[in-house]
Amino acid sequence: GGNQARAAELLGIPPSTLRTKMAKYGLKEAVKS
Repeated sequence: GGNQARAAELLGIPPSTLRTKMAKYGLKEAVKS
């Protein structure tokens, strides 16, 4: 959860965009935490 928002912030993109990218690259399980 929090890591995702932080990663999005570092990348300069909205968290929703980050989620979409991660889903596209199949990283959903990897970032479950």
